[in-house]
Amino acid sequence: MEGRLFFEFIQVAVGNRKSLSVSVTDADWHRLFEFCKKQALIGVGFSAVERLHTKGIVCPEELRIKWYALAVHIERRNRLLNGLCKKVTEQYEHDGFSTCILKGQGNCLNYPEGLRNRRQCGDIDVWTAPLPPSGGCCNSTDKDAGIAIGVQTGKNKVEYVEYHGHKAVIEYVKMQHRLEGNKEKPVVRYHHIDAPDMDGVKVEVHYRSTFCRSFVRNRRMQRWFEEHADVCMKNKTHMGFAVPTASVNVVYQMCHLFSHYFDEGLGLRQLMDYYFALRVWHNDVMECKDLQSQGMWSEGLGTPVMSAQEVMAVIRSFGMGKFAGAVMFVINEVFGGANENENDNDNDNDNEKGQRRTRRETDGGPQADFLGERESSEFKQNLNGCPQADGGGEQQLSEIGQQLKEKIVFAPWMICEPNEKEGRKLL
Repeated sequence: MEGRLFFEFIQVAVGNRKSLSVSVTDADWHRLFEFCKKQALIGVGFSAVERLHTKGIVCPEELRIKWYALAVHIERRNRLLNGLCKKVTEQYEHDGFSTCILKGQGNCLNYPEGLRNRRQCGDIDVWTAPLPPSGGCCNSTDKDAGIAIGVQTGKNKVEYVEYHGHKAVIEYVKMQHRLEGNKEKPVVRYHHIDAPDMDGVKVEVHYRSTFCRSFVRNRRMQRWFEEHADVCMKNKTHMGFAVPTASVNVVYQMCHLFSHYFDEGLGLRQLMDYYFALRVWHNDVMECKDLQSQGMWSEGLGTPVMSAQEVMAVIRSFGMGKFAGAVMFVINEVFGGANENENDNDNDNDNEKGQRRTRRETDGGPQADFLGERESSEFKQNLNGCPQADGGGEQQLSEIGQQLKEKIVFAPWMICEPNEKEGRKLL
């Protein structure tokens, strides 16, 4: 019951439910607050508090004021980080680098307007490569123009050395630390290096967008992201900084989720980021199809959006196919929204039935069927008790089985079929 309440609360926050199917006590409200705090969803959760307030489901006043104060703080911090992302972009471009903001503030733009500034933000992750000469490609070590960086060779002597590719990014960040007067050398990791803090905010500079621990798959991954670096670093937004294109972001975020699953732990904030990234990607896919149908899409007018099959081909090549199915299942269970026309039922008498239909049939769960969850379970138990079907019974069972398969409907924004077995482990 508690898990169901948590998920319904999140679905209200993201706009996929209008109300809750159960009554909420003061103790439940405090548990919801702690749940959102643990999952870094305080700001988004307050949107659910506001929406439920209009339905007569009121959070205790003391907790509501505390929650509101935290939501306002998150909104202010988001505005601060948006400005810093623009500042970082301008600084790096002035010094000869192309940039693209990953994760955090890049994800904010995928959220709906009301939730955009309520995403709980962290540090700034910037994907960086030396600016290419005319006609060159970002992140290509043999084509970039090179960056001349001053290196102190004596007490009062500075010598300029030209660096290329990843080495140029690393030495540039080291130079920033020297200019800041930091005596400790920054730790250079395989894919990123920590730059000096900017207005108290940590900045991670990525010369590789991500990585995986398999040598063969990692080489494949690095090649793929290098091929798509240029288009991402040119994908400027109205905020003054670039973000990955929708197709690349769907692949990149899956890689990010996969690495978090094994290293730092996976939370609902990362999954919510991916949910909204999928929605934006699907909107771009539909827009692309619409332009193609009108004969308006041609080479040079934009970057073609990858289809679900193309996205999954890349993800499978990185060894994440089964994990992707698990993520689809969890996102559907937690956030819902597979059937936009079946949003909610405002706690009417059919609420239980409506929720079961939304979660199993129209949401595209692996066990979706036209009988309903309970009826289907009873039906299968009865079948197991039958000695043998006869007199046309086998054909009838075959037809019913075919109808069950045909009735499975998956959300259009999903990139693959949800994997319930792996998904429940992940959940």
